[in-house]
Order: sequence, then C-alpha cells, then structure tokens
Amino acid sequence: MTQEQRERKLRQQIHGLRVKKFHWPLEAFKFIIKGLGYGDSLTKLSEDKLLEIKSLMLKYRNHGRPLEYNYDRQGKYMHALMKQAGWTEPHLRAFLFKRYSKSHWNLLDQNERKAVIAMFRTYIDQANTNAQTNKQTDPKEDSHE
Repeated sequence: MTQEQRERKLRQQIHGLRVKKFHWPLEAFKFIIKGLGYGDSLTKLSEDKLLEIKSLMLKYRNHGRPLEYNYDRQGKYMHALMKQAGWTEPHLRAFLFKRYSKSHWNLLDQNERKAVIAMFRTYIDQANTNAQTNKQTDPKEDSHE
C-alpha cells in the first residue's frame, strides 16, 4: 500500500469517527482541528499528523455526565455564572478560542480564569440593573395606583 493510499484510508477512518462516534458536522470538525493546530483540511496533512488526529479521536471518551462536571471547582462556579448570563457551552468555547486561543476552561491560567469570571459577573450585574430599571419605569405598573 502506498503512502497516498494509507493517507486516504486514514482520512476516511477519521471522517468515519467524526460521523459515527461524535456526530459532528463537517464545519464543526474543521473548526476543532483548526483550533488544535492542524489546519482546516485533512488532505494537507501528512500521515503522521493524520495518525495523531485519529489517535486523539479514539482516546476521547464521551460520557453521560452534565457539562459542568468537565470543570474543576472554580470552573463549576464559572459554569453557573455562564448559565446565568445566558451563554451556552459552544458560545464559551468560541469565546475562549477567539480571546485566549485555548479550547477549554481547564487550559486557562489563573489570570485568564479571573477575567472570564469577572466578565460573566459584569454581564449578570448589567442584566439585573436593566431589569430593575425596566421594572421601575414600566408604565403598566404606574397605572395600577
């Protein structure tokens, strides 16, 4: 079997895992491998890199636990704030990629973690302030007097 044939077979196996094991759409998969530093195309990768990706995918174990159990103690607090702020897990992951070039909370250093928590607190405080302001200026409530 030539190197080209081995690479083609590896790409097929990787896409098979993508679909059967993870149920990832192609665009999500491209986003993930690009975030891991492999670029956005499997055809441009060498056999060694393809073997690395396949190995990562085979080692990854999906579990049935809630998402907040993927975090340490401080991460669980951040997760609760994230939910209060109205964010979802994909929004958080995209933010972490864009802002810190990291794919998960557990990869952040202490200063980055503090910054994310402070950001969520600010969002929650702003939402609470806006809710109180709207409640005080609501004309429907004034008409009941």
